[in-house]
Amino acid sequence: MAKKTNRSKLTGKFTKAASSNSNRVHVVPSKDGWSVKKEGSKRSTAVRPTKEGAIKAAKNVKSAERIVVHKKDGTIQSNKKKR
Repeated sequence: MAKKTNRSKLTGKFTKAASSNSNRVHVVPSKDGWSVKKEGSKRSTAVRPTKEGAIKAAKNVKSAERIVVHKKDGTIQSNKKKR
């Protein structure tokens, strides 16, 4: 039997991670696919159906210095400087 993910618990983790106002952009799972969120922002900058599409959208955010990509479970997959 597969373990169910508690959405409110994940949302809390993302909210805590995004509570500072830095130049990081997070790619996080959402109900509609993958969201691109600036740290400190409550709303998504973009929502894409695939993680790859969301990463491309995150690279286009001009104020982003770092892109933090999360896995489906909320843990960090990568944390890289934007090129």
